Amino acid sequence: MSPGVYADFCGQIDAAKGYPNMATKTERALPLAERLPTNADGKLIVRLPGQFCLQQPAATLLPELLASGQVAEITEAEYRAAIEPLAP
Repeated sequence: MSPGVYADFCGQIDAAKGYPNMATKTERALPLAERLPTNADGKLIVRLPGQFCLQQPAATLLPELLASGQVAEITEAEYRAAIEPLAP
């Protein structure tokens, strides 16, 4: 996922969930792009919990992003292979 697509996705999730929420001191639903690993092409490697993906608005947004080709779903093995070279 490109950083721009991720920023748009996060903005929509945060708006739907009412973040930032000063009462709960929750600023955002997902981590900042700067904290995520990237692949050799500079695309973000994002791991989303299954339960998160089933909740709205992610349940609607993720299939749209997958269909658009802006993001790719990978397996656990592919995820681990992508981040293992980044581990210290």
